[in-house]
Amino acid sequence: MKQNKMGALALSGFIIGPLLGSGILILPPIVFNIAKEWAILAWVVMIMISFMVAFIFGFISIQFPGDGGATIAIAHVFGTYVKRLAAFYLIIGVTFGAAAVLLTAGQYIEKLNFASSLTVSYILLPVCITFLLARINVLGKIAFAMSIISALVLFVGGVKSLLDHPKEMVIATSFNPADFSYSLLILFWAIFGWEIIGNYSADVIEPKKTITKAIIVSILAISAVNLVVAAAVQWTDTSAFWQGDLTITAIITSLFGNMSNLIMATLALFLCCSTYFLYVGGISRLVASLAKENVLPKLLSKRSHNDVPYVSVLLMFLLNLMVLLFVQAGLFDLEKLVAFANSFLTINALIGIGAGIVLIKNKWIKVTGAVLSVFFIGMLVYHSSTVSLILMGALAVYYVCKQISANRRNAKAVS
Repeated sequence: MKQNKMGALALSGFIIGPLLGSGILILPPIVFNIAKEWAILAWVVMIMISFMVAFIFGFISIQFPGDGGATIAIAHVFGTYVKRLAAFYLIIGVTFGAAAVLLTAGQYIEKLNFASSLTVSYILLPVCITFLLARINVLGKIAFAMSIISALVLFVGGVKSLLDHPKEMVIATSFNPADFSYSLLILFWAIFGWEIIGNYSADVIEPKKTITKAIIVSILAISAVNLVVAAAVQWTDTSAFWQGDLTITAIITSLFGNMSNLIMATLALFLCCSTYFLYVGGISRLVASLAKENVLPKLLSKRSHNDVPYVSVLLMFLLNLMVLLFVQAGLFDLEKLVAFANSFLTINALIGIGAGIVLIKNKWIKVTGAVLSVFFIGMLVYHSSTVSLILMGALAVYYVCKQISANRRNAKAVS
């Protein structure tokens, strides 16, 4: 089975592309419009947060390997029912977030007059699912190739744009704490993904060495691309060659000229598909682990001869298809999908970080983790819809009450 498992480079492919993902395509212009000249500082702060989140979830993945990922550590610290609570938060978040990722790719491809973004999403969904049913090491190599190409194009395009059309690097606006904090909240979308690495820990060679190397390579590559693209958006003078709203396509125009729309559509396809592979592949393994524990129907734990939880993958196909149908019916748009997914991914990350604070002995990590937790709570309070808050609250009440009852039963049994 060793030949079917991933090494550090293949695992990096599951990290770099997805964590750049749809975020690098849409966030830099939005954050610049909010924070103005202070946008680059917001990116620096978010990269520092990314390092901390990556470290915490990397530690958890190494100490508690298995398809359940970070939820295994959560069970160790908070109990089985809180683990299940975090798992369902993550499943709901990915169900909606994965559909948003497909729609993001569709929006860029739509500019080629190929088809509508929704039609493109319907086409991409079965294609991505087919790849997920393949051998895991093959998928890792594909994702790695996609990630490297996309990262290089964005990095080189950003550098060339800064060199060819530089803008004076001055701060013309005063610091606005409200705008700056809001830009940080928006940037949180850029750090989702680290919490899912653990779901692949059973699919890598020598987890401790492989995960550590993959995280180091990935965080350095992601940080470099994010900073260069953000700087290019902020300090490139696009007035001479670009009309309309500032987008990432404008940044790579200096490198590709009239081919920029085609190149960006290709990059969007690469990055968004990589994101889909990471999220849906990881969640399929989580669903399979819950089925194995009889939390979900036993059928969902079935695996192919390539060790792929194919029934869980097919379930995610149906769930994502359902969300796309919601979009077609007008119940959601891309912005609402991202906001809804963000709420559940945030609270899942919050629980995982809480487990990391308990498990990791380093005091600096504990303090930093506590600060991150406050940041995440603020995001939930200010940016979650009423529906998502009600659903999160109902699930929390149900599973926390069950955990309290279980703790009491255990205490009586011991006494």
